[in-house]
Amino acid sequence: KQDQFFLTAADPHDGKLEDRLNEVINAKYEAGFLKPYNYVTGYARLQRYMDLHMAPSSRQRILNVMGTFRPAFRDVAQALTDVDLILVEEAFERLLLDYDRVFSAMAIPACLWRRTGEIYKGNKEFASLIDVPVEKLRDGQLCIYELMVEDSTVNYWEKYGNIAFDPRQKAVLTSCLVKHQTKQIILPCCFSFTIRRDKFNM
Repeated sequence: KQDQFFLTAADPHDGKLEDRLNEVINAKYEAGFLKPYNYVTGYARLQRYMDLHMAPSSRQRILNVMGTFRPAFRDVAQALTDVDLILVEEAFERLLLDYDRVFSAMAIPACLWRRTGEIYKGNKEFASLIDVPVEKLRDGQLCIYELMVEDSTVNYWEKYGNIAFDPRQKAVLTSCLVKHQTKQIILPCCFSFTIRRDKFNM
């Protein structure tokens, strides 16, 4: 089944985009690759990063924000069945596949990350901006907060916390300072992030 998944992912049948997405996702599930994501691990990774790289005052500001939305996410997740959690992950996989087309059509740096910050897709323009291979922008190898200077990281989490559970808002336009990954250079950027919510509002 794993071999079948790799074959399907590499060469899905012709047809409508929705049908091709379903084919790839179903093959991934049958191969045992599609499982609920452990967000506890993601938050633990963020905590380790803050402990090692951030001042106590900045760390506390981020923790204060997390204290407003993490319990809400946890309450929703605990009310879901294992099947529901797999459907949440399926929706995320569908989003990743859909953004293949979106990113290929964009000539500006862009990436997609989980609510805990792990980057799961990025385009070649974003890879070029921070000077990493585009393959590094997959499967959570890098986190969005690892790419920003400390003040920008705090600003991001505070703005994210303000709209995380506000259905009237889903996008924020702000600025940040991004760290070049191979040179000691700080890049001033204007950026927008958009929250994509699933059917459980997560």
